[in-house]
Amino acid sequence: MAGLIEEIQRDAFDQKIPVSALLRKVKAAASKLNLPPAEKWVEQELHGYKEAPPGYRELQGKPKALNPYRGWIPIIFADERMNEMLASCTVRQSVASLEALIEQNEGSYVQFPIPTGMILELNKAMDINFGTMSVHISTSQIHGLLDAVRNLVLEWALKLERAGISGEGMSFNSDEKRLANTASTTFNIGTIGSMVGNLGSQNSSGAISASHISVKDLKDLVEQLKPHVAALKAAGADAKLLDTSLADIAKQTKSANLDQTVLRGLLTDLRNALSGATGSLIASGAVTMIAKMLGG
Repeated sequence: MAGLIEEIQRDAFDQKIPVSALLRKVKAAASKLNLPPAEKWVEQELHGYKEAPPGYRELQGKPKALNPYRGWIPIIFADERMNEMLASCTVRQSVASLEALIEQNEGSYVQFPIPTGMILELNKAMDINFGTMSVHISTSQIHGLLDAVRNLVLEWALKLERAGISGEGMSFNSDEKRLANTASTTFNIGTIGSMVGNLGSQNSSGAISASHISVKDLKDLVEQLKPHVAALKAAGADAKLLDTSLADIAKQTKSANLDQTVLRGLLTDLRNALSGATGSLIASGAVTMIAKMLGG
């Protein structure tokens, strides 16, 4: 009888098997092997992200406003950074909802609504009055996101097998459970997209590896956010985490020897602090900047 890890590998190759169904098997395996980080990742993929999602869920689209007379029209600013920020779309929805979205969609793109608070800011900035705005994302990008999850699952299952963990039916013996918590079963998400993280045995959020982050970029980020801290908190940012991460990043920029691992951990904390301010243009712009810094 094929073990659960082999089943996961086989299902990962079968495009007819929904990614949501594949993830449920991963959840079962992670639970039986006592791999909490893997379980958490699966839970977020199955139920949607409340925290900042991994980089493969950062997609680029075309921001548009719905004109009652002309239909959808592009939103374009003279500031290129603003255009990049608006085009960036953080996809937090569950895998199952994304599968349903592309299955029911007959066009070449799907719409992700821009939050009401951001619409109000955009209307004010452009001196217009549109009630509906959204980022139009090509369906191929959603397929790519789902394939990224499928590939990550396959990589994880292959790594477990190489460590000597296969299972028998739906069960694992005591040796396999021990191996799962002692062998090198790290599951790296950082190879896809801009966010770097881990999924596997005994991992920590500080286990990050990406390109060099410059002092200038850090100082620019802190200086741009400082005048807007109160507004960001009012918009829903995590007040305590925002204050702490900004202060720690500012302190790091004055250090003679920058610790890149510490910096990436602090930037991830800052991004998480800003993730609640979904209707703020300032927060969205900062999150985009942080994603680029982490991803190089």
